[in-house]
Amino acid sequence: MTTTRRGTHEWTLWVVAISCALHATEELLTGWQPWARATLGIAVPTSVFVVANAALVAAALSFARVGWRRPTLSLVVPVATLANALLFHIVPTLLQGRVSPGVYTAALLYVPFSSGALVGAARDGVPRRAIARAGVAGLAVALGVVAGARLLGDA
Repeated sequence: MTTTRRGTHEWTLWVVAISCALHATEELLTGWQPWARATLGIAVPTSVFVVANAALVAAALSFARVGWRRPTLSLVVPVATLANALLFHIVPTLLQGRVSPGVYTAALLYVPFSSGALVGAARDGVPRRAIARAGVAGLAVALGVVAGARLLGDA
């Protein structure tokens, strides 16, 4: 990498991690579970929702701590949250013509800070290959969580 740790955009990883907690809180308080059941075919009990999101926040904080030393790992969460924002909040809001629960934190936190982490990584000299691998892994995580939840909801 071309910059010292102090002059990097790694701070965006911490904001994304905190955004995960705020996003889950918005979803829980604004009725994401009934919306997800009706829109995405996902039935998630509150206990599972809380535990899964707590695990996400813990992972995001751990990955933020790693920063650009392991960029493929640290960028998985920003990619997954960006995909979540676009595919599972903003697009459904536009298609349905009504606000999806979680769309505010998705649009105001996930989109700018997750994008900022990816752009910042590139500007900080993180290898493009590492960013691309994180892109594939993060997208797989975002889509896999929804597919897994749908499968488990049918069981």
